[in-house]
Amino acid sequence: MKWSSLAPIVANCAFLQASASEYKLRTAEDLQKVRKECAEANKVTEALVAKYKTFEYPDDEITRNYIKCIFNKFDLFEDTKGFKVDNLVAQLGQGREDKTALKADVEKCADKNEQKSTASAWAYRGFKCFLSKNLPLVQAAIQKKN
Repeated sequence: MKWSSLAPIVANCAFLQASASEYKLRTAEDLQKVRKECAEANKVTEALVAKYKTFEYPDDEITRNYIKCIFNKFDLFEDTKGFKVDNLVAQLGQGREDKTALKADVEKCADKNEQKSTASAWAYRGFKCFLSKNLPLVQAAIQKKN
């Protein structure tokens, strides 16, 4: 095979690799900023904020919209396509050498919305699943300073 016929394949692979590695890891400071924006946008009460601080996320419309807002702003979820598994693995797996088990857990939680739920219910469902499987990891990622 000549180089000229391989060039488009190589270029396409390089583009795909660049696209996959473009995700920008978010810091604890980024999270604080986005939490504030999403709380204001969704009229989150002080009582709900107090619950969120203890990792208690009730299944109500305000909380579902709040979670979706954060996931959207962190580029972890798209309303029509769902969870961005590679971005979630990158964000939650900071500092881990082997992210295979984490990716498997994320994939279990990142369903394809077979239920045809609203985007906020879909994001919330995945979030609750991530928490149930990886609460210490989520807590560490939230508190991590970059």
